[in-house]
Amino acid sequence: MVILAAEKDMPGLDVCVRGIRDHCLNPITTMQVIAQRVPKRPRGDIDPRIVWYDERRCTVAGSMVRAYLRDLGRDPSTASWYFQQLVKLECFTLLPADAPEHVLVVDADFVFLRDTVFVDGRGRSLLSYGYPLSWHPGSRTHRLPVRHSALEAAGRLVPGWLPVDAYSGMQHHMVFDRTVLGDLVRRAQDAHGEPFWQAFLRTADPGKWTGASEYVLYRHFAARFFPERVRHRHVDAIDVIQGEGPGGFTLPEVAAAALGSSLRAVGCHRFLHYTERLATMDYIPAALRRTLGADPGPLWLRLDGGVLAIGQAVPPLALA
Repeated sequence: MVILAAEKDMPGLDVCVRGIRDHCLNPITTMQVIAQRVPKRPRGDIDPRIVWYDERRCTVAGSMVRAYLRDLGRDPSTASWYFQQLVKLECFTLLPADAPEHVLVVDADFVFLRDTVFVDGRGRSLLSYGYPLSWHPGSRTHRLPVRHSALEAAGRLVPGWLPVDAYSGMQHHMVFDRTVLGDLVRRAQDAHGEPFWQAFLRTADPGKWTGASEYVLYRHFAARFFPERVRHRHVDAIDVIQGEGPGGFTLPEVAAAALGSSLRAVGCHRFLHYTERLATMDYIPAALRRTLGADPGPLWLRLDGGVLAIGQAVPPLALA
């Protein structure tokens, strides 16, 4: 498994790691943490499967992403957003050649609370449906949106790519299959005649903070081109989203508030340019986007069998 940990994620990283260690029902050979710095840890706390990896050693460095965005005439402040996506999509290049055929990638600000299988007995990856591609709270009927920047970016990147349903696959984790991911990368490179990471950036929507999505790209690619290698499921979870800065909620707080609930996972996320990102999320209907943007405080987003609910996150947080 692989976890990317930015500096802002470090206070809750132990909670994320313990969640996977305690609740993943598939054997884990390596828990690779890709970070900006390797923290000092007491010897007794070290799990022998944990391997710390300096993000500067990644095939595509953050500085390369920033420079390439500048060359394209785009906002380099989005570099960190795209860097972490590209690292996930090149996860097998960071692992030993004899690594297993499946890699579970988990965002560092997400924690599993209940026992969960990620690869079934037939070797199929279990992929989350994730958030609907168009947000309509309280509805079980979801349709493809008129436009969605991540769908359009994926279609430009991979010939023949089309969404298979109205769910994004975005839910802060993904099970990557070596065969599926390798074929995706090959198709993109063959189509564009350049390294995958450059093609990914070039085809992203330049006008959006979320101009491409690795999870949208991979889930729908796998479902369309390798349906025999994947299964899909809903993961009941709550995510708290908020802006950068002092105060707000932490991942340990959110995880503690969900103890004893039926939730399978929770997340606690801090976003750069939070208000701007809400304003450019074209999967949120305009009226709902205006409502959320009018008071851009912390929000909780709940997925329950594919039904989305949204509310203001205020202390004391109760997630039963």
